[in-house]
Amino acid sequence: MDARSLRTRNRLRAAVLELSTATPIVDLTVSEICRTARVTRDTFYRHANGPVELLADALSAEIAEAMTELSTADSIGVGERALLDHVQRRTAVYRGAMHPVLAAPVRAGLEHAIRDGLLLWLELHPRIVPEALAGDATALRMAIAYATAGTVGAIEAWLDSGEEEPERAARIILAASPEWWLR
Repeated sequence: MDARSLRTRNRLRAAVLELSTATPIVDLTVSEICRTARVTRDTFYRHANGPVELLADALSAEIAEAMTELSTADSIGVGERALLDHVQRRTAVYRGAMHPVLAAPVRAGLEHAIRDGLLLWLELHPRIVPEALAGDATALRMAIAYATAGTVGAIEAWLDSGEEEPERAARIILAASPEWWLR
């Protein structure tokens, strides 16, 4: 992406994050985002299909940045805490994206980050894989899908609860995780 397009994309991301802090994403209009980002509708649609997709893109960019420390972590909890710290910083945005669960593109962004984090964790720590799953690609995909969906569901429940302490949420998610992930 050229520098001008990148600046525009960053302005659009900043605008949707700012606006969705106070307004549920389903109530945001393209016009409001364009006005805040100082771009035309045509420019908006060159970067996103709509407000929810733009929000998912903006949050995914922040999640990717938050998850960079996972590659040097000595505990799977580091990734969980980094993700939950991000969600806590953007609590109003995530809560505004729930009706009653997270909007599909936002949820997909979280799922993608968690799935990639778990895959990286297994690449870095192959010895933790139980013998029953070792060498079975389908079984590992299923285990990762199970852990991913459970973590996103737990994040939705945490957001819905009104609690705002990411450390407590991380402890609960890790306590509910199969023991082998934590080795």
